[in-house]
Amino acid sequence: MASLNRFVKAELIYLPTLMLILNLLGFCPFQGFDDIFLKRTGLLPFIDLRPGYPPLGKLPYYFFSVSLSQSMYAFFTFIFNACAMFVFGIAVYLCISKINPKKAFILTFTILMMPTVIYFNLIHSHADSLALTSIALILYFIQNPVLCGVICGIGALVKYYPAILLIPLLIYYKKIKEKIMLLYCFISTLLLLSLPFLLSDPLMYISSVESHLMRGPSESIFSIIDGYYGHTGFLHPTFDATIYAWQFAALYNPSHDDHFRYKWNLPFLPYVSIMLQIFSIVVTSWAARKTGNPKKSIQLISLGLFSYFAFSTFYNPLVHFPQVFFLALATLSWSTNKQILILATFEIINLFHSLVWFSPFFSTVGVLLPLTFTVTFRTILYGLIFLNFAKRGEV
Repeated sequence: MASLNRFVKAELIYLPTLMLILNLLGFCPFQGFDDIFLKRTGLLPFIDLRPGYPPLGKLPYYFFSVSLSQSMYAFFTFIFNACAMFVFGIAVYLCISKINPKKAFILTFTILMMPTVIYFNLIHSHADSLALTSIALILYFIQNPVLCGVICGIGALVKYYPAILLIPLLIYYKKIKEKIMLLYCFISTLLLLSLPFLLSDPLMYISSVESHLMRGPSESIFSIIDGYYGHTGFLHPTFDATIYAWQFAALYNPSHDDHFRYKWNLPFLPYVSIMLQIFSIVVTSWAARKTGNPKKSIQLISLGLFSYFAFSTFYNPLVHFPQVFFLALATLSWSTNKQILILATFEIINLFHSLVWFSPFFSTVGVLLPLTFTVTFRTILYGLIFLNFAKRGEV
């Protein structure tokens, strides 16, 4: 408890200081495209329009956007994001402490001090701190299927990817009763919190999820192989979000140039991606089940979640944050120096990736070569990470 108090005090000094420095440098949260569009039109999310994110992760920013001026939006969003990052830090600290108490302080702050983690949480916010808080708590309470089911349901309504945890948990739990309670609590939580939207327009709410199935690759090795170098937010038709996903699919012809309604040059690539994702999650989850050690199980499940993103057709600089978190948990048995080195290398790659999209220089000269370099380098790093696990015999 004394160690946790020390960490909380350090966070209470670090986050306000960080916010002050960012403010002095002129960085402040900005309104997203969806929020501006909703504010101008008066449309209601999940009823008149399907946003790209689930309600618990979307509605706080929507509320700030429609209720406040632009300057007040920045102020309240800054505070909200800092509070979310504070809670995330505590959850990560607890999760790491359960496995390796000696590394908890330094490793948690290593994550919190990464430039891209700071930027994509405090400035370019997408509620990932809260989504990853739910995952950290699930791993911390992994022996309690009821609590894990409830937290997983909440997390899936912040961002969709916490629901992926259901697969390793269903493999990890040995008793049928545990599996049933996990699913029951997850589905019950999901339906209960979704009830207002399901009663208003169930088709639009369901359509918010289905629309993601039409998306193509983005900034991954699969997009480079298929010859697509576009960003996820470009060429996005405004009208698509005001109709159901199946209506949009009928009206809008797929194109190789549009991530939101993509036509693959190599149609087998998404199946390769899915097969690799399933294989990696099943293998690591089965190893977690067999180990009989909860601490080792958390590391193996984290490796599976890291692999899920590594083999995904979709990537952008924001996805880096969840991957850093999973990589940090998965490599806890490595030496501290080696672990921080691999995290730092991963961060440097993503810093360059971020510059490809946010630097005026690359918008002038083009993104084909720098994006190819970044994605290729990251893929090589993936290979080295997985090879290291294989050599250690941990999977």
